[in-house]
Amino acid sequence: MIMRIPQELSPLGNPIELMQGFVDANDWRLHHANSNEVSVEVPGKWSDYSLTLTWQDQFSALHMNVTLDIFIIDQQMDEARRVINRLNQNIWMGHFELLDDGGVTFRHNLLLGGTGGATPEQIGDLIDITLGECERAYPALFQIATGVVSAEIASTTALMETLGSA
Repeated sequence: MIMRIPQELSPLGNPIELMQGFVDANDWRLHHANSNEVSVEVPGKWSDYSLTLTWQDQFSALHMNVTLDIFIIDQQMDEARRVINRLNQNIWMGHFELLDDGGVTFRHNLLLGGTGGATPEQIGDLIDITLGECERAYPALFQIATGVVSAEIASTTALMETLGSA
């Protein structure tokens, strides 16, 4: 995924305002915005992702939550848990979570205490890493949701390192 970085952003600023700059620069669909939260729809290779960025002032932390357009039925929950567990073991930042209703999310927090704000590079990295993990995991989670393959095959395929592209 190629993301445009807004040029007019200040070197250090409110993380929500910085995120709104990314929304504008990339023509993403804005769903909701206020001084502490912004929710957008970001197009991906496999699906559109519902991304919410929330500023938590009491912790000086930025919370990112991405909802994947995948729902796991009860019969596939155990397989989905196995895939998510294996994916999470291979992620440095953030984690996937299987919700009680069968939804799948990716969550990550960025601590900014004592910094006075965030940089556009920090927000860009947060978005890039998060969406990259979602893109990598989506096919495996989709295959589990549809019952096409086992957790072992789905997670092995998702974690396989490839070189180049076709």
